[in-house]
Amino acid sequence: MKTKLGLGLATLAGLFLLIALIAYHGFGGVARVLVTAGWLGILAASLYHIVPLVFSALAWRSLLNSSWGSSPILFVWVRLVREAVSNLLPVAQIGGEVVGARILTFHGVRNGVAGASVVVDLTIEVTTQFLFTLIGLGFLVLGHHDAGAIDWLITGLAVMVPVLLAFFAAQHWGLFKLLEDLLERMADKWAWVKDVSVAGLHDTIKALYRDRRGIIEGGCFHMFSWILGSGEIWIALQFMGDPVNFREALILESLAQAVRSVGFIIPGALGVQEGGFILVGGLLGLTPEVSLALSLVKRVRDLLLGIPSLAGWHFLEGRRMWLRLQHQARRAGKR
Repeated sequence: MKTKLGLGLATLAGLFLLIALIAYHGFGGVARVLVTAGWLGILAASLYHIVPLVFSALAWRSLLNSSWGSSPILFVWVRLVREAVSNLLPVAQIGGEVVGARILTFHGVRNGVAGASVVVDLTIEVTTQFLFTLIGLGFLVLGHHDAGAIDWLITGLAVMVPVLLAFFAAQHWGLFKLLEDLLERMADKWAWVKDVSVAGLHDTIKALYRDRRGIIEGGCFHMFSWILGSGEIWIALQFMGDPVNFREALILESLAQAVRSVGFIIPGALGVQEGGFILVGGLLGLTPEVSLALSLVKRVRDLLLGIPSLAGWHFLEGRRMWLRLQHQARRAGKR
């Protein structure tokens, strides 16, 4: 109950910040930029997002290739669901990873393996994002932009380093073993906990890390995904009438995504993403109205790609529940 209340308050705070930013810089100015881009521009940028998403899906798949092979299409779809849950539902931004692991279990992956693959994939994704941010920051420094803002960005990156190291250490030094033991004790009191199986999660995570080929492939795919994601920025700004070169698009994408990551506890990083685009966009000469419109284009993309994905996920869950009820009814009839 407290968790739901906290997420609800975080969502409201983020939504208030988003509206406040747009109101401060002018609804009319932001709307004019969006009208300039038009539905064609918004649709083009949204559909292009599928390109880097495919590489992210392949990164996840590479971790399971040696133990469980499946069509890349399955991972692309589950990746769409992962992003949709994290971006559109009132959950913390790791909620999509939990749902993604659950869907894999529907296709024959053991609970522990599915959960471990998501943990390792997320770790690789965050690590490559850090490297991607360093690339963007390097391009920014070479461009001799505002020194004060650059100092703030460097400070933020420095804060991320111990967080990354702690996440790696937790995976190798038994944090998930403690979680397994805790769930086993809880299962003695609450029956529903028995369905939340993370048995062997710690050992499975360590086994995945021993697959060097899978880790390297996953890292390369995720890095390609981050770099290709800059194309979405480039396309949107072309239609908005504020074209930038690919280097500038990469700076904007890498640093704005880094700022967004800071607000991971707020569902969809509402308001935080917009603030990041205003900050970084200003360093590149973009007006706040253009930066806000660019962030809103990403929000529209989340809706265009996310709503069908969520609908597909709910259909799958509903179908499984219906089949389970039918199976229970048949068993009861035989008694």
